[in-house]
Amino acid sequence: MAVQKHKYKRDHARGKRLPTERPAQETQAGGQWVQDPVTHRVIMTQRDGYARRILSYRDRQRFPESNSAYRQLQLLLAGSMPLLRQRARGLIYRVRSAISEFVTRMRRVTEPKRVHAAVFLAAGLAIAVFAVFQVLYTTATTVIYDGVDMGTVASEAEAQAAFLSVERSISDAIGSDYSVEPSRVSYTTGLAYRSTVVDESELEEVLNSALRAGVVEHGYALYVDDTFIGATQTEGALEELLEQVAIPYRNENTVSIDYVENTEIRECDLPVEDFTNLANVALLLNSTKAGEVTYTVEPGDVWSVIAQDHNLSNDELLALNPGFEIDRLNIGDVLTISNAVPYLTVRATQMEYYVAEIPYEIEYVDDNTMWEGDTRTITKGQYGAADTVARVTYEGLEEIERTIESQTITTQPVTEVQARGTLERPSWAPTGSFRWPTSGNITSKYGYRSIFGGRSFHGGIDIANSYGTDIVAADGGEVIYAGWMSGYGYLVQIDHQNGYVTYYGHNSSLEVKVGDKVFKGQHIAEMGSTGRSTGNHCHFEVRLNGERQNPMNYLP
Repeated sequence: MAVQKHKYKRDHARGKRLPTERPAQETQAGGQWVQDPVTHRVIMTQRDGYARRILSYRDRQRFPESNSAYRQLQLLLAGSMPLLRQRARGLIYRVRSAISEFVTRMRRVTEPKRVHAAVFLAAGLAIAVFAVFQVLYTTATTVIYDGVDMGTVASEAEAQAAFLSVERSISDAIGSDYSVEPSRVSYTTGLAYRSTVVDESELEEVLNSALRAGVVEHGYALYVDDTFIGATQTEGALEELLEQVAIPYRNENTVSIDYVENTEIRECDLPVEDFTNLANVALLLNSTKAGEVTYTVEPGDVWSVIAQDHNLSNDELLALNPGFEIDRLNIGDVLTISNAVPYLTVRATQMEYYVAEIPYEIEYVDDNTMWEGDTRTITKGQYGAADTVARVTYEGLEEIERTIESQTITTQPVTEVQARGTLERPSWAPTGSFRWPTSGNITSKYGYRSIFGGRSFHGGIDIANSYGTDIVAADGGEVIYAGWMSGYGYLVQIDHQNGYVTYYGHNSSLEVKVGDKVFKGQHIAEMGSTGRSTGNHCHFEVRLNGERQNPMNYLP
């Protein structure tokens, strides 16, 4: 029965038709093959009496779902799955086999070989000795300076680099090149304990202490406008010194104190010779240095007043200004007051309390009997008074700024009344300033002089030139004298209507007469040598309310 069953499957696979009739026989399952009397198809009956239909090849061809492409694809895949599973199992098997073989080989390679115990012990001992040696010892360089061990570093190059760094540091401190004599330095290279080896920075610190001794010291330096003043090794000493310099300028009303110059205290390394006694530093700060202080001449300035204002005598001021003349100053001249300035100028600001004058106002009343520009006081004004609080700033002893903080008026000022001329000024009216009466050289100045064997006071100046040189009026006015006067020779006097009278003496001839009105620059006489004279010249005098004045203070 089993043989026939296999033959049936084989024939079915080859596409052969199955027999239409097959003898009924019993199967292993208790069923039997029989032929359906209606369809004439072979079926197998079961023991339970039901029949299982066995489709023939042609019946399978006529299976209703076989005509669907989707169903055909599904059947194809379903039929291919056994083969695919079999192929997958084979691939997995081969991969596992390869991995197993690789692991086996690796185990054989890494399997420890048996080593003789003595060899193993000797190798371990050698490794231990080498490790201990490497931990305890190393190759290093020891630095010797002046026979003293300075330290040990990793190499001679590091030692030389440390020396070079210290040399540069000392050179910067002293402001010149510094180097160590090679004969004082030696290097020893060999095995050394690792614990004794230091790094380059530590060696630098040791060398720095050894090399700087007696050459460079650490301290504090005072600079004024970047000029070195002095140095000390004591911290805070220079600050106290600056405070002491300012003590004379401080009082109970002082608001602030500082210095005109830029002061700076620097912590640095300096040559030993730069450190000085603080008393010497204080002396220098209170002294002066080369520098020029000047003053520009303003209208009304007189030589003696300028000297007095700057605590100088006339001769001292003249010594500072060679080439100038005491009796002749021009507006805008620059005089040297001092050739030295202080090293340190204290700037102090303080509050001041005082009674200040309040200026009065001036009220003008027109007067047609006076020339334009002329005034006359009718009622004199009076200053008022006010309790004042001011903030004042001084540089040294000179006041440079004053700011009024508050004022309380205690007395009101009284207005002054002045008459103001409205009459047209004639050409001969005085201008209020003088011009040179002639040209030439000044042969005799204002003041005491020796002449004719004796010492006398000269009340004007002598201007020498050739005979007949024109003499002109120094300013407009009225001629009040024109003629001979003992000592003066031919003399002209002009009243300038403002308290001033000018004299023109020793003339050879006169061009005006008494009562003439002359304008500034008008020709009034010609130069000569009449009267008490030693040569052709013009004796020029300026008198204010009858008192002789130095003409040089009025001439441009």
